[in-house]
Formats: sequence, structure tokens, C-alpha cells
Amino acid sequence: MKSSKPLTHDDSSGFEFVKEILKGDATFAINFDRLQYHPQKGYIIFEFLLCDEKQQSVSPHTSHPSKYWHKNSQKFISLFQVSKALNAILYLVNYAKAGTKYEDEIRIIEVFEVDETGITQEKTYETTREKFSASFRKLNIECGL
Repeated sequence: MKSSKPLTHDDSSGFEFVKEILKGDATFAINFDRLQYHPQKGYIIFEFLLCDEKQQSVSPHTSHPSKYWHKNSQKFISLFQVSKALNAILYLVNYAKAGTKYEDEIRIIEVFEVDETGITQEKTYETTREKFSASFRKLNIECGL
């Protein structure tokens, strides 16, 4: 297995630095939540989409980027373009924070096709936090081999 270290802290300093440097200008970039390389599957991009508990009518199992496409389409279009350029798998993962009402709902959207109107081809999986953790950890270990 390749040498690595466990995650110990959130690296939001880069985000804060760019925010400061842009001085309120619109950004024409996206931040990746996770990019990893699997020896058989190739590159995999994960984008984690938080369902805030303040959104009472939406849970991770019911939320979908199509519901807020008009507000955030460029992010998803750009993620898809990068996934195609890298020949990568793109997963959008809806989740809620631990300790909240919907903490045990995870929805994984594997994106196959996107256009300016939305995600046009996808495969969706609904699972629990524990099952997602098990499969995510397995995938992570495989990426270290």
C-alpha cells in the first residue's frame, strides 16, 4: 500500500485565501471536494452536497441539483467537463451533517451526461451513512494499492 496519512483537519485556508485575493469578484473556478485515482476505475471525482437541516422540505434522498440548477448550473457543468477531460467517474453525494434529522440518508448520483438544462443521464443510489462509509473506505483503500 502507498504511504499516506489520515485526514486530521479541514483545509479551508486555500478557499479563504482565494476569497481574500478576489476581493468580491465573481469566481470562474470550482473547488473539488475529492479527486482520487483508482488502479482499475481511473480517476474518480466526488462532489459532496450538504442538505442543510434548515431546508425542512428537502432531505439527502429527495434533493437533486435539478432543483437548484438555475442557481448553480455552472458548477455542475464545469465538474462534468473536468470529469470528461480526465475520463473520470463523477459522483455527486447528497448528505446531511451527523446529529441532524436526515443524518442517515445518503444519495449518490453518478453523472453520465450534462447539458445547459441539467443532468440528462444519471444513475442514482440511495443508501445509509454506514453503508456509504463501508463502500467509501473500501474504495479509498483500493486507491492506495
